[in-house]
Amino acid sequence: MPKLAACLLLAWLLAGCLNQPTERTVSFTSTPSSTATQTPLPPTATLTLTFTPIPTPTATQTPEPDGCLKPPEDYTRLEVNGWTINQRTLAMLTHARELYGGELEIDGYGITQGSYHDGEYSFGTHLGGGAVDLSVLQRGTYTVLWDDIEPLLHALRAAGFAAWLREYGELYPDSPIHIHAIAIGDQELSEAAQAQLTGEAGYFRGSTGLPVNLYGTPALDKYGGPILCQWMIDLGYRDLR
Repeated sequence: MPKLAACLLLAWLLAGCLNQPTERTVSFTSTPSSTATQTPLPPTATLTLTFTPIPTPTATQTPEPDGCLKPPEDYTRLEVNGWTINQRTLAMLTHARELYGGELEIDGYGITQGSYHDGEYSFGTHLGGGAVDLSVLQRGTYTVLWDDIEPLLHALRAAGFAAWLREYGELYPDSPIHIHAIAIGDQELSEAAQAQLTGEAGYFRGSTGLPVNLYGTPALDKYGGPILCQWMIDLGYRDLR
């Protein structure tokens, strides 16, 4: 075949091949969309705290004895049964008489020694205010009302006195029987009277109040210990036994 004819034939064949449609199959692998599955969070925990309160320690307060009554701070001086005392002491005696309820008139004729004077055998306890001596004899007689002594001492103590029975001959030969009382917290107490409250042989130490320089070792108060009211505690007095 001539060379020109061969070239034409080749060109024709190539053109035919190029004009044939080409079929291509494209395969897609369908990957399902990845849907994120959210793991649900656990429910929020509710923490319940139970508090047990711890009680605050409190001081156990002993109930006040019956009859406690704070006296008035009235130091007006007045005369009762021929003796000088102050209004505070008289108010305390009147209250004690009401608590006692017996026949001894301790805020009247029953006062046998008052305050603000120097009694010969009083050791200076009557030099200031708040000191009194009281009769335990039935009026107009020499009969001792023995059954009244203990309840009267208790009433005087509840009313705010350091009070003791002084028996026959206890202070000096043939000394009369009587009750000796010192008003606790009196602002005009003598030094000797104050010693009968808080001194070595004092009322708040459970003793008789008789001075140790004259009577030796403090004697035990046979009528019991001191009675403490709140108003005495507020003034700084304590059971010193």
